Amino acid sequence: MNGILLLYKQKGPTSFETIEKLKKKFNLKKVGHCGTLDPLAEGLLITLINNATKINNFVNYEKEYEIEVKFGFATETDDMEGEIIKKTTVPANLQNSIKEIIPSFIGEIEQIPPRYASIKIQGKKLYEISRQGKTIDIKPRKVFIKSIDIINCTNDTARLKVICRTGAYMRALARDLGEKLSSAATLFYLKRTRIGKFTINESFLIDNISNLKENLISINDALYEMTPVFLDDDSYKKVKNGASIGNNSKTYTGFCKLIYNDEVIAIGQIFGNTIEIKRGI
Repeated sequence: MNGILLLYKQKGPTSFETIEKLKKKFNLKKVGHCGTLDPLAEGLLITLINNATKINNFVNYEKEYEIEVKFGFATETDDMEGEIIKKTTVPANLQNSIKEIIPSFIGEIEQIPPRYASIKIQGKKLYEISRQGKTIDIKPRKVFIKSIDIINCTNDTARLKVICRTGAYMRALARDLGEKLSSAATLFYLKRTRIGKFTINESFLIDNISNLKENLISINDALYEMTPVFLDDDSYKKVKNGASIGNNSKTYTGFCKLIYNDEVIAIGQIFGNTIEIKRGI
């Protein structure tokens, strides 16, 4: 039983705790996920079941979020879990102020990850370093934000819809919006509503799943953007041995899914007329 499951992660548990609950309920061998949601966040969590854990690095679809950013204070974690470290005035006419600065956050931008993040620096997770009271220089990372739309605003809170690529932190975006307006801001609420073509409306609460298999999406369908290459018996044997094969597709660059008997058996990378095996499934 291999494939992906669209889970609805609720507020409270970590992403790891969520998939561990699923693993225990259905006695699964391997479970992973695509894109961590913080404990206070909720929404769509793509869960990888058994052999589907091997496609983790290839499910890099754009993500859509609904977030609430509260202005007037900053916290050490850039969300509501941390202690308040700064208080400021709230920008006047918040909606218009945000409209004016949105263009500077669109496209490829540099973003400094929150100090309490799971990324590794010098071999350690950043949040572990921060919890030890140590300070470390965090270099900006290039991220891509496709769009930011204002859903509504109150005197001190903006509700936004954000579409971005993998790697962008909504906590950092909230913090940076505040700083751009010479104020301070923190992420008050986050819901992930879409990853690629998969939406929150298709997701399941773990407690509501009785038959896991009937709710799984195949590895082939999970990799819907990837070029399919269909193998004959000879090519299949070469792929299973990790050998390169000829390219019979009409695509001459990028990754591809190698299919035999209607199942994805490997991920390849196309180099002109040759396909090199990158990951067996």
